[in-house]
Amino acid sequence: METRSDNIESLIEGAIEQSLIPGIVLLVSKQGKIVFSRVRGSQQLEPESEIMAEDTIFDLSEITQPLATALLCVMIMGQEKIGVGETIGSFVPDIAKESKDITLGQLLLHTAGLPLQPDLSREFPDSRSIDYDRAVQLLFSVKPTDPPGKQVAFSQTGYLLLGQFLRRVTGARLQELFAQLVAAPCGLADTFFNPPVVLWGRIAATEYCPWRKRWIRGQVHDRNSYCLGGEGGNAGLFATAASVLQMASLFESNGVVNGYRLLSPNQVKLMRTCLTAGLGGKRSIGFFIQDEDSPVGPLYSDQSYGHTGAAGTSVWIEPAGKLISVMLTNRIHLGGKQHLSVFEDFRRQLHALIHRLWG
Repeated sequence: METRSDNIESLIEGAIEQSLIPGIVLLVSKQGKIVFSRVRGSQQLEPESEIMAEDTIFDLSEITQPLATALLCVMIMGQEKIGVGETIGSFVPDIAKESKDITLGQLLLHTAGLPLQPDLSREFPDSRSIDYDRAVQLLFSVKPTDPPGKQVAFSQTGYLLLGQFLRRVTGARLQELFAQLVAAPCGLADTFFNPPVVLWGRIAATEYCPWRKRWIRGQVHDRNSYCLGGEGGNAGLFATAASVLQMASLFESNGVVNGYRLLSPNQVKLMRTCLTAGLGGKRSIGFFIQDEDSPVGPLYSDQSYGHTGAAGTSVWIEPAGKLISVMLTNRIHLGGKQHLSVFEDFRRQLHALIHRLWG
């Protein structure tokens, strides 16, 4: 007898059979209760196959931006009474003069006019030659390629700079801030930057990196973040699907996670509300807001929001019914043999099926 979720099962099995993804952990919750959970495939195929598990830990890649960097910026800026209109140059005086007047709000909203990425690894022949201070200098030398504040243009560079902003203001590394201010008080298990080696066996592998000369497992895939100690601000957070779901729920529970208030209601609103009207893309502080270019397709409401990661991860939140979908894969483990557009179509189909069943 067929069930309502058979189409989801078929879609996932097809993606694995077609080598689009090695495996997946999928969690769907509605009104705070898990309504669907599936674990399929492998957490790595090379150099040897290992089965995917419910508690597999993933490199979240760009989901780091809303769930760690933007979240911490909102918290620290609130504590220190720092406004979104203040400039990055006020906190990072050694930044290029052309970038000094970029505001923190523009960095958070991807409207700073900065290039997609600074390509920090170009300076280092291989991963053994990385020099953190030199990598920071290279980051600070990046200049806007477009006038700040004029349009939305996704930028890894901006979130790398926000990671440095947090470090300058607090004197602490990003992984320390996240552990002390978010993971520990919220009781988030297996959620961290730079996971300890003892846990690498539970982590989904990404791809073989010729620059590092090894399969990447337990270390951030993104080279820019790796050059900055694995905690650049654009990527580097690792977590299980269960932890991502807990973190995402704070935006639908008025800022509370596991009974701990992490954000005020006003801060939650700031991270859920589009602040880029008329700038060619809908963004809040940290999140994509549903629009015609939505990564999850057209069925979701204009109030829905979320984020994706290049490694094959996504989280999407539909306020109507408090529907939250967490899809974690490590698609790049297959070396990008399948065109990105094929994976993007799979993601849209999956989220569309979820919305039709529980939206």
